[in-house]
Amino acid sequence: MRNTFLWTIAMVIFLFSSCSGNKQNNESAKNEKVNISVEKDSYRPGEKDALIVIKAYADKDLETLKTYAGGAQKMVLDETYFKDNSNVKGFREKISNWDGAFKEIRYYEDEINFQKFVYAVAAFYESPSGQITAVELKSTDKNEWKMAGFGTKYINKDDFEELSTELPE
Repeated sequence: MRNTFLWTIAMVIFLFSSCSGNKQNNESAKNEKVNISVEKDSYRPGEKDALIVIKAYADKDLETLKTYAGGAQKMVLDETYFKDNSNVKGFREKISNWDGAFKEIRYYEDEINFQKFVYAVAAFYESPSGQITAVELKSTDKNEWKMAGFGTKYINKDDFEELSTELPE
């Protein structure tokens, strides 16, 4: 009986210390920000907005993402977005190893429901297998940029290189 009592006390102490330790780790992880500078002398079309979006992903900044999101995406951007989405977790892991400069920005045009869009694909990570991870934005006027989908883009290197290096006219 005495061994059971001691064993129970030891387990309660262990569980209590484990829970409080995780709380501290979670709080420090929330306060940890990735240093990404958005200020520089000149930008390519869409580049500054892509930097803001990538920083918002790095910092788990839902409010900034919502300003760049379309109507349907805004409804999904809630407290669980960063926890429950494996695509977002993988995207954020690549950002954590990012050097702060886009490798390259490529452009293309597409028409959706009789409306013409220009897309900017800002590549920041390339896997050893040749898959590019990028921020993808779209614009109707080439000045105001919004996220295409959720702003995350995975594209094969050959397909990326087929995109234009110049903004379409």
